[in-house]
Amino acid sequence: MNKFTEIATFAVMTIGLAACAGSASSSMNAGQRISERGDAITQYGDDWSAGKKSVRDGEKLAAKSSDQIADARKKLNKAEADQAKAQRMITDGNIAMQRSEADYAAVRAGPAAVNPAQPE
Repeated sequence: MNKFTEIATFAVMTIGLAACAGSASSSMNAGQRISERGDAITQYGDDWSAGKKSVRDGEKLAAKSSDQIADARKKLNKAEADQAKAQRMITDGNIAMQRSEADYAAVRAGPAAVNPAQPE
């Protein structure tokens, strides 16, 4: 019986609260209902404005990041071109050094530039 009493009490309280909630909204006059609806509409407007600001800020950030990406790509292309130029310079320098060493070796292997004095 104790369980039945608990369930009955809970049901009566729930119905009573529902009745109070229903009677409170019906006891509001037209001005109160309009004011309540105005508050809800204001909140929708505030939410929309916040969303619009977020869109505007996002578009600005997207444009800025696109510009940064374009600048970075230009810098990367220049760096790659500079690196290729540096490799060519190194290769050309090594070739010039080898050529100079070969020419020097040929000169050393050839006849002397000055005839040594002959003893008398």
